[in-house]
Amino acid sequence: MQVRKTSEERKKEALKAALKIIYEKGFSKLTIRGIAERLDISEAALYRHFDDKQDIIDQLTDLVFYQECKMEERDNENALTTLSEFIDKQAEKFEDNPFLSIISFQFEMFSAYPEIKAKFIDHQAKREQEIIDILNKGIKKGLIKEDINPAAFAQIFMGSIRVTVLKWKNSDFNYSLKDRLTDIKKELFKYIECDN
Repeated sequence: MQVRKTSEERKKEALKAALKIIYEKGFSKLTIRGIAERLDISEAALYRHFDDKQDIIDQLTDLVFYQECKMEERDNENALTTLSEFIDKQAEKFEDNPFLSIISFQFEMFSAYPEIKAKFIDHQAKREQEIIDILNKGIKKGLIKEDINPAAFAQIFMGSIRVTVLKWKNSDFNYSLKDRLTDIKKELFKYIECDN
């Protein structure tokens, strides 16, 4: 007897199918019908879980931006540990679901859905501020060089992750993202870590 899937399981399958369609055919080819066909269900069944295509895109964006670990510096950790763990968690998230990586680079999607572009910009600004705050704490604790510019380094940090993920996506995910990001992390930290 076949076990009936829960609503949450069906939603996850639909979002995964949507990501694959965007990856294989591009954002403009994503349709409710296409997702339903890929899952071998009716469009009506899919509409029980999503309002429309924008709802699907919105939930995909949430998967990328909000279902990740916050960069909270715990009392027993230093700034470099916090930043290092963040990079590791980003690598794990994308390696667990490589197709998530395509959402951050869908400029066509951003122009079609300005609300999603706004969500992306808001997420970026919050992440940048978190990094700046962590760096400033690290400077105060004497772990990070005083002469670094936290705002500039936050952009370099975020940009390095973004470019590394993009190159990995463009290679069809054919190497370890975690290994590559570990190399990037080591190089970045050389510039900010205090010599003890």
